[in-house]
Amino acid sequence: MLEIGLKYTKEKIIKENESAKYVESGDLEVFSTPSLIAFMENCAMNCVKKYINENDTTVGISINIKHLQANLIGEKIKGEAKLTNIDGRKLTFEVLVTSDRGEIGKGIHERFIVSREKFINKLKKF
Repeated sequence: MLEIGLKYTKEKIIKENESAKYVESGDLEVFSTPSLIAFMENCAMNCVKKYINENDTTVGISINIKHLQANLIGEKIKGEAKLTNIDGRKLTFEVLVTSDRGEIGKGIHERFIVSREKFINKLKKF
């Protein structure tokens, strides 16, 4: 059952395909902001995945983060998502990514619970 306070934590090693140079958001071999955001969204999605109907999923609808620290490829990082608000099908999360050197990024992320089938079928109509 969905409830405020649910948390999800995940560790990973930064890969080459997550660099700013690789994703073309910059030209350095450092952890990119788009990859940071994707990691945060993944943590939030997984935070509630087992608590919603198996025919449903969540989709990101907004994110407001700060990327506070640069990190090299190969560094270990840890992501955390905490469910802070439930408003019908809209879910709000605090997201945080850290390394041994401190905070990498933090912010607020919102997701919406949708029916997988209805969501895809609606898109196919266009």
